[in-house]
Amino acid sequence: MTEPKEHPFINVDEIPCQEISDPAVLSKTPLVSVKMITYNHEPYITQAIEGVLQQETNFPFDLVIGEDCSTDGTREIVFDYQKKYPDIIRVITSDKNVGANKNSKRVIKACRGKYIASCEGDDYWHHPQKLQKQVDYLEAHPECGLVHSDVVWHNVETGKTIPRHYKKRKLYHDHENVLRSIIEFKYHVMTCSAVVRKDLLDEIRETCRFEFSEKFLMGDIQTWIEIAYRSKVKYIDEPLATYNALPESACRTKDVEKIIRFSRSGRAIGLHYADKYGSKDSMELKKCILERFNKTLIRAACRARKPELAREILKDSRKYDVPLGPVGSLCFFGAQKNVVCFLIRMLLLLALRCRRLLSRIKWLDYG
Repeated sequence: MTEPKEHPFINVDEIPCQEISDPAVLSKTPLVSVKMITYNHEPYITQAIEGVLQQETNFPFDLVIGEDCSTDGTREIVFDYQKKYPDIIRVITSDKNVGANKNSKRVIKACRGKYIASCEGDDYWHHPQKLQKQVDYLEAHPECGLVHSDVVWHNVETGKTIPRHYKKRKLYHDHENVLRSIIEFKYHVMTCSAVVRKDLLDEIRETCRFEFSEKFLMGDIQTWIEIAYRSKVKYIDEPLATYNALPESACRTKDVEKIIRFSRSGRAIGLHYADKYGSKDSMELKKCILERFNKTLIRAACRARKPELAREILKDSRKYDVPLGPVGSLCFFGAQKNVVCFLIRMLLLLALRCRRLLSRIKWLDYG
């Protein structure tokens, strides 16, 4: 769990970047900049852009699209929209792919608004007053740094839709301690629903260099935690955006190696913030975080037959007195490389798949 002392920090000024826009017709002082990063989102990018263009506001806004050299038709679609709507759309791009993390950083730097709203190229806003509702609240409540909302959850693979994702899954956002709940990964903020203060975001990105270094695979969770430490967070109990759950994405994948990398990173973030902001509850926070991520990791170790990872998880569990439970213990043996453990592994995988299938059916049938 010990972190190295040095971590590569991404200097945004060194990221390849060129802007395609028409300053003559763009708003000089947009109140909101909409940040949209995209890569190979051809089936979704049109709906994402249209969701922004349909916004009904009494203030000017611009749409800043980070197009990361897509290899499908995304790039051409984005350029066409910029030509049609030069008074709203700016495109940030380069001659080579820079990756999601660097693409996000250069787009944030390009944003000029007092507020930054986010919508990645595979999601969209279905509510035409989304921006107006959120900005009205921020303007009236200077103590608030982040406003987010419920979302419509659409499973692209199955075609199933949950109109009120948080409400149906009982992910209510009335927690007394938002900061702690985000660190525990119990308080959720969907990126496509969020609007933040740019000055606050700039401060965080500048002062929290370790948290936004290449040490971690994600960046949004650090943003929500740091904002919650510095300001109030407002949840609007209404679905203002639609999240497209893709079969493969940064946080959703069937690739066990990706699951392991993502879970390791999530665990590392949680443990880091338990020390940074946990105060007297640091150890209790660590136990909650380890219990959450070690369950995923021990099952992944079983699937991938990684005895070293299984032993690491067992060591953590004993150190912090976080029991693996019956399934976790069986997964530990299933991760070992011998015939008996192989049979255990096969039975476990079958049981877990059946359980996942039943949970999925129940989840889709809510309401």
